[in-house]
This record gives sequence, structure tokens and C-alpha cells, in this order.
Amino acid sequence: MDISRYFNLGKTQAKLDFVNVDTDKDTPVFVDPYALEIKDDEWSNRCADHIRSFFHQVLEAIRTGNAQRALHLLSHLHEARETYLGVSRGRPQGRGIGSGHADQLLAALQESRAVQTGLLSDLAEAELFIADIGRDKVSDLTTNIIRGPLVEYTAGQCALHGIDLQNVNTAGPIWEPVSANWVQRPQALPVMEGRPVILVPKYSVRRRLSLDSQEFYNKQMIEFLAAEYLQASSALVHTLRNGTRRVYKKDVKERHPFIKDDLAEFVRQHPHVLESYKQLKGAQGPLSASDLDEDFDERAFAGALIGALPTIPAGGAAATRYHNFMIEALSFLFFPGMITPIKEAEIHEWRKRIDIKYTNSGTGPFFGRVLQAAQTRAIGVSVECKNYSTDPENPELDQLSSRFSHARGFFGFMCCRTLQNRALITARCRDTARDGRGFVLVLDDEEVRQKPTRPLPRLSLRYFS
Repeated sequence: MDISRYFNLGKTQAKLDFVNVDTDKDTPVFVDPYALEIKDDEWSNRCADHIRSFFHQVLEAIRTGNAQRALHLLSHLHEARETYLGVSRGRPQGRGIGSGHADQLLAALQESRAVQTGLLSDLAEAELFIADIGRDKVSDLTTNIIRGPLVEYTAGQCALHGIDLQNVNTAGPIWEPVSANWVQRPQALPVMEGRPVILVPKYSVRRRLSLDSQEFYNKQMIEFLAAEYLQASSALVHTLRNGTRRVYKKDVKERHPFIKDDLAEFVRQHPHVLESYKQLKGAQGPLSASDLDEDFDERAFAGALIGALPTIPAGGAAATRYHNFMIEALSFLFFPGMITPIKEAEIHEWRKRIDIKYTNSGTGPFFGRVLQAAQTRAIGVSVECKNYSTDPENPELDQLSSRFSHARGFFGFMCCRTLQNRALITARCRDTARDGRGFVLVLDDEEVRQKPTRPLPRLSLRYFS
């Protein structure tokens, strides 16, 4: 049974920020360290800090000959069974290292040419260069290392959806970058049929790892070598009847079989090939709702949202319904630009709240711009929901702009039911921007019901000039 059904959430994957896993089987997606390391959003940066910290400690221990320290670090990578991700057969088992196999991983790292030469410095590249490390193991390694952020993310999502948490003493340890060590402590997690569950953002998973050794070998390495042999007129060149000269990939593979140490040596000699490959893979975005749910129909889902909005009456009695609806609608409309929603996020030591706080992933031209632009630097996106039957006025706009800060950024949405005087609200938003208090976009029911691609891609900061 999947999480939504077990906890009676009544939500499909498109309404959820996390992967709606089925605890009776693994979901065939993987936590991709490269997808975390190349992003500039708050969530990915925190996870990447954990990954870099841990892997640096392991490599440093190996290079200084401190095998005991390296073994200690690797021995705490237990099976990541709580996420239910991967490709196990039958009941999920996880494919982590564990104390019984840590010595094997340590030996593989010590014997790796990539480690010996200093080429390997990044966990995301381990699958390329380390023998017996595949996508399952890299995903589980990553999950273990970022367990702390994942546990906190899980707690936030459970608060958002009203899922109870229980203190669990049997979950794996937490990696702490400051102390550079593992810490075992109880973790507050949801429990399904007696088993703890860790939720994983769908933003951070992929069908396959971005950096894949077989793909790199077949496409980048072999094609590069084939071109070199052709240019050098080597014995591998065949001349066809029409005079065309060709080098067959099968001949290159016979001379250069798939050996990870050889991949490392190839990259050491031709680092630009790996960099080009990484740039190509970095351009790939997160999975869509249809990637995670093969039965998902975007048009039907959008139609259901459009139909549901008018059934929510304006006024204080239905404010919570409207608030919850907007979480679902904005998560659908603006994913993957806006991720990890938090309902009624507390700020200023609980003295203020933000109706909905999103992390700005910077994905796409619009959200990338408001993340990078000096005027906005929107690390997060603040959303206020006003279920009024009249237009929001200056106090409501001032309330939202008072949530802006250098720590969160200066951009947000005001969601309301109607705009009878659109010109006036636009002028008020322009006043807020010109006064240096931030940028506000107002979305009424009419805007929300528009085609999902309509408002944001056409907007720019010039909207307020």
C-alpha cells in the first residue's frame, strides 16, 4: 500500500512533494548525488554539504593510511530500507554497505586507480570508477549520508499532511558534518505496519543515476577513441566500397573492454570528455508526475483542480480549505521550480508565520532568475492565502513583504479569490518593489485557472518597472 492510501491523504503523486512509495515493493527510482550536488537551492545545498563532508573524510582516511578511521566511517552505512526506493525483488531489503561489507568497499576504494591518482573526489563519480559500485549502492550510500536532512524533511511533510510521527530507535545513524562523525539517536518518523518510513523529495530522484559508467563507456569513451583511431588511420579503420572510412565500435570495445580502472585512466588523460558528459547530464531535470505515476493524466488532473476551486466559498469559514487547495495547486503548477512546501512556517522565533513557504529550486528561466537576481535572491518563495470576497489591500501586501528577508529572499505570491481592480493591485505591488521591500505577484482564481504555463514564463522583473 502506498503512503497516501495508508494515511488516508487522498492525494495522487502530483499533489505530493515526496515520492509516494509502496511499502510492499521498491519504487524503481534512485537518490542521485549528482542531482543534489549541481543544484543551487537550499535543500540540495544542505544535502551536498553532507555528501562532500563524508566522502572527503573517507578519502582523507584512505590517502593518509588510516584504514581504521575509513572502516569506521564505511561501517555505519546500513541498508536504507526505510525509503523503499530501488529495484529489490520482493519485499524491499536495501542495498547499503553494512558492517559486514564495509571492508570490501574499503578494499575497492584502496585499489581503485581513481583514488590512488586523486582523480576521484566526488561520490557522484564513484559509480564511474569503483568496481562493484552500481546505481543501487550509490543511491543507498547517498540516502544514508543525507539521512539527517531526509528525517527533517519527512517531519515537515508529515506536519503538512497531518501524519503522526513515532520515535524510532532502530533507524540508521545520522552523519553530522560539523563533528565529521556518525551519531545514533532516536528519530521521529511515520510508521506503516510497524516499519518506519523516510520520505524522499521527488525533486531529488531519477530513473537512473546521472553519471552512469556503462553510458559513459559506450557513448563518450568509445566514440572518442573511435574518432581518434579514424583520424590516426589506425588498423581499426575500414574502407567501404564507396570510399567511406569507418571505425566500428565493436572493434574499439575489443581493444578497450569495460574496466572501471581503465575508465579512470581515460578520464585522467582526457578530463574534458568527462566535463562535457557532466554538463550534458546536468541539463536533465527531475522526474515529472507521469514519470512517477504511469496512470497520471495532466489534463484531467488540471481539470479537476479547476473544477474544485469554485466549490470553496470565500470567507473565514473556508480559509483552511482554500489554504490546503493552494498548496496542492501551486505544487502542481510550479514544480520543479517550487519544492518542499511547509505550511504555516514559523519565523522570528515563532512570532510570525508564513502561510506556505516553498524552497526555490532555481529550475527554469523564471525561478532561476528570481534566485540569482540581486533584487530578489529568492532562496525561498513566501505565499500568503487570502480567502476574501474582496480585493486584498495594502495591509495584506505589507504582511507578505514583512516576511521577506536576506535569509529568505524578496519574492512571493499573494493568492486571493478575486481582483476587481487589477490595475490598483498592480500599482501597489509596483510601489512595494520600488520601495525596495520585495516583489509580489498576485494570483486570483482567474489566474490559477489559466493554462499552467501561462503566467510565470512570460513574467520578468520588468513587470514591476
